[in-house]
Amino acid sequence: MRVLVFARAPVPGRCKTRLIPRLGARGAAWVQRRLLERALATAAAAFGTEMLTLCCAPDSRHPHFHACQRRWGLRLARQGPGDLGAKMRRALATGPALLLGSDAWALEPDDLRRAAAALADCDYLLIPAPDGGYGLIGARRPLPSLAGIAWSSGRERAQTLRRLRRVGRTRELGPARADFDTPADWRRARRAGELAPLVNKFHPERPQ
Repeated sequence: MRVLVFARAPVPGRCKTRLIPRLGARGAAWVQRRLLERALATAAAAFGTEMLTLCCAPDSRHPHFHACQRRWGLRLARQGPGDLGAKMRRALATGPALLLGSDAWALEPDDLRRAAAALADCDYLLIPAPDGGYGLIGARRPLPSLAGIAWSSGRERAQTLRRLRRVGRTRELGPARADFDTPADWRRARRAGELAPLVNKFHPERPQ
């Protein structure tokens, strides 16, 4: 199964900006690196790395992207111009494929394998996130236009599902899997003891 991981370069001040008030710019960039590594490890555990692509923004030049390429033997690609919908549509122009965001930390290898199996019986699928978004989209055929989707609004999953259902058989594959975008997500992970390898080793002023 072809697997695409979307990630922004871990440049302080340019990624995970909603975490900056809590963690600082360097801390947010540190979180971005760790989340990306977790997403790639999850994808590799599910299907290996032969068909694994890291889709990079704004381009693939950041040293951490190249470190990930060396570690996993994956392919690097640019996400290219446009909003998230345009980038996903371009990346999923050829199916079948699964696309996950680097912040979808709660996805496990079994989730990806279940998604791949489910995609055999539908055209599109989403694994939802509790905040109204989704951490994974699968496609067996090209996506319709996603222009006008209100990204990061809490409405993007419902809006995306409406678009997909107009053109093909579409499934939501539960349970919802948490993502990691905001200070509230950080606090929730700490309280629940989740994501311990990430939060327990982190000091906002001295990222490891």
